[in-house]
Amino acid sequence: MRLPRWIETLGESSEPRRIAIPAGPQAMPPRPDATAMRTSSEPQTAADRRSPSLITPEAAAELGIPGDVAAATAGRPGLTLLRSRAATAVDGYATPVAGWGDLAGQDETAAAEVETAAEPLTDAGPDDVTPSPNRAPLGPEASVLRREPMPRTASAPKPIAAPPSQPLPKPSPTSSDTVAAKPAEATDDDDAADPVPSPTPASTGQPTIAETDGEVDEEPGIVPEDTPTLAIDPASFRGVLPGKSTREELLAGWGEGETFTREDGSTGLFWKVEPFERVEVVLEGDTVSSIFIRLNQPVPVAELARQLEISDLRTVTVLDEKGVSIGEAFPERGVVFSVTPGTHAAVAVMLEPLDAESFVLRAESDLEVSAANSLADLQYAVKIDPSHVRAHRLLMVILADQGKWRQAVEVAEAASRLDPADSWTQVKLASILLALDRVDDARDRVEKLLSRKNNPPLVMAQAERLLGRLELAQSSPDHEKAVAHFGKAIKLSAPLTTAKSQAVRRAALDLQLDSHLGTALAIASGSWQQKARVLPKWIERSEGFAKKLGSEVGTTDMVELRLCEGVLAVAAKSNDVAETVPWVRRAMDARSRLGERVTDPWRRRQIDWQVGQTLNLALTAAQNRGEADDLLGNATLTAAYLEGGSQLRQLTPREQRMLGDLYFRIGILHSLQNGDHATAVTWFDKTVPLWKENPSFERTGDLGRLGESYVSMAISYWQVEKRPEAVTLSRLGVECMVDAVERKQLDERALAVAYGNLSTMYAEQGDAEQSKAYAEMASRAESTGTVIK
Repeated sequence: MRLPRWIETLGESSEPRRIAIPAGPQAMPPRPDATAMRTSSEPQTAADRRSPSLITPEAAAELGIPGDVAAATAGRPGLTLLRSRAATAVDGYATPVAGWGDLAGQDETAAAEVETAAEPLTDAGPDDVTPSPNRAPLGPEASVLRREPMPRTASAPKPIAAPPSQPLPKPSPTSSDTVAAKPAEATDDDDAADPVPSPTPASTGQPTIAETDGEVDEEPGIVPEDTPTLAIDPASFRGVLPGKSTREELLAGWGEGETFTREDGSTGLFWKVEPFERVEVVLEGDTVSSIFIRLNQPVPVAELARQLEISDLRTVTVLDEKGVSIGEAFPERGVVFSVTPGTHAAVAVMLEPLDAESFVLRAESDLEVSAANSLADLQYAVKIDPSHVRAHRLLMVILADQGKWRQAVEVAEAASRLDPADSWTQVKLASILLALDRVDDARDRVEKLLSRKNNPPLVMAQAERLLGRLELAQSSPDHEKAVAHFGKAIKLSAPLTTAKSQAVRRAALDLQLDSHLGTALAIASGSWQQKARVLPKWIERSEGFAKKLGSEVGTTDMVELRLCEGVLAVAAKSNDVAETVPWVRRAMDARSRLGERVTDPWRRRQIDWQVGQTLNLALTAAQNRGEADDLLGNATLTAAYLEGGSQLRQLTPREQRMLGDLYFRIGILHSLQNGDHATAVTWFDKTVPLWKENPSFERTGDLGRLGESYVSMAISYWQVEKRPEAVTLSRLGVECMVDAVERKQLDERALAVAYGNLSTMYAEQGDAEQSKAYAEMASRAESTGTVIK
């Protein structure tokens, strides 16, 4: 039996050279086993160009699930536009209780800048609660709040359209810009930029991507230790529950009260209830709307929470327009403590029906600490208030960051329906569709956005950047067009990098970084002149914007990872990029620093996934350079990162293919380097489910290489006496290859190897008739003179 030539020569080392980058699944170049099929006599890579071992003692110790790393929001597109807990009057603030207003106003200049950044804003009035100056001790009564008889079983709400559980396969551990010389759209630090290299003649035809349904791998169930619970028990006071109790029930239990009318027009009744100063009940029609309990004297928040038996709940601080604390909310109970501004002294307790806004605010405050808790809060907020736009937007961002693509699309589309005019949601939705390889759908969203009148510059820049990425995602990209789109994005966002609003500056710098890296990738992927001179300059400029962005967000490590991933993506497409080793080291250093300070397990998985993708690009760059040293260990480490990061993710077809490619590489390395077919098969067992019926191969025209890969794997199965599996894989490979030949994507002579192997297999099984048939087919394929390009 034989291997296809492109697989057979994996591991051969040679001097750096310009080569065509294969688009199909392929293994990383190992040192071939002398006994395995056919080998090459090319010399090994020089020692000074060897691919470094990534398995440091620290990394090796983590291979079980490497990844005491975590993610932060710094540098991630989208999150820079979200309000934080420590919001200011410029960035916007919110209060969660209806009686205290909705969202605070902003000065016109700042609001205009944030509107330019497409950040959703809402205006409202300030707090209208004024506690009485006369206070007396709280008294002996402790638990003045009573809960409705509701079961304490409110676990994290189920994700929207959550798919059934299907764990990701895991491998067994193994041994061992088009611009001039000074582009008008560039900022001051771009003076030294060279022009984009001149493209060589290329086809101008624009391919049409077949619409996909965005099918993804089913999401594994949430692991128990990461499952947050929300103990939803609305609080009542002396038998009265806001939102449910009626006027008749109130009067029957409390007797007649005295009426009052507030400045906002709300009316109600109040009583003198010991040991409190007074208790006010606001009525809406015949239903109790809220209960306001004025304390006789200030009580420390922690002590009051302990007395009311709610100290075990996560809280969210209520801020005024100056960012000063004026309250502490307990969302699950519908309880808010009013505090003396800037202190921890509670002066009143308010009870209201459960309010989605309080859950949203708590989710915002927990974004940096626990993505799981934020997710649970936002899902519950959407459940009790399906029209809450901000809850949908935040939920969309978290789901996308965690790779929960199907849910992210549904939430994003819901947010779009709730606020069709919001440009930022449209941009984010298009990005999610792009991640799902739904290129046509994403482009449609972007073009509709661009068709709107009076789009702010930042929105236009975001749209142009996306068009550049969409062009690169085509099966036959127009690299010149991609560069043009990125150039427009750079020009539009450059003036905004010095905007007054920090949110706008961050978004603009993020755009500059991504557009510069996108330009470099388009140049590296296309047919251009002077690549070796131009690409380093684009990378240098990307690094400059990464530093500025890191300074803005206050942490450089997440931005550093993005930069390293982007540069290594360029290196994987072109040998004109200088050494890749420093970029790998920088990525691993950033990962280590993150691991020292971030504890959220969901963020850790996100970082693991990003690090794994970065290392995978480094492996591809090493393959293209013929750097074959230590690839098995590096590939195994890369797989470990991707596996750690893939927990709870829904893998898109493209991600499934990437992971399957890596598993295939590792298996081939074991079979060619060590002749260890048994270990190879354990990796191939993980590969096949990720590749089988994966639409990305057909979309990118790689069915031929897919078939040849199946044929190659079949040899290892045959060697370990898994003969039915070997025959099945060989026949599956032949089907893919025949389809590729019919589509004129594969030389018909490539079928000779597959037919010949099947002939051998049937002969050894004693099926002379099948063996003869396939031998004749192999002979005909071998003799064909057709070369299909």
